[in-house]
Amino acid sequence: KTVAVTVSSTNAETYLNLQNFKTELKTFQTGDSYKDVLDKSKSNAIEHNLSICHIDLKDVNEEKLGKRVDKVCKEMYQHTSCNGLFMVILAGKKAVNAAAGVTIVKPKFER
Repeated sequence: KTVAVTVSSTNAETYLNLQNFKTELKTFQTGDSYKDVLDKSKSNAIEHNLSICHIDLKDVNEEKLGKRVDKVCKEMYQHTSCNGLFMVILAGKKAVNAAAGVTIVKPKFER
């Protein structure tokens, strides 16, 4: 089983103290923008059994936040391989709590 983590550059420091965790990863990447992190995470979701996408959305205004979160989850779901697992971690700020979600993509059977 393979695991990949993609994290916003602003949150990469969090993982510095998790050296044992990082050594078990197949891929550890950072991105400078929301789009960069999402693109790398989507690629990882296709190639790995578990893809963790840790995005910093602190610069997104509150009116667009819900739509941005929905977009991240939808795109990760669409790119996750069958029986794959993805986790989205959304960094918070003082006014907005952080959030995390996990989904397993199961095969679709037609009846």
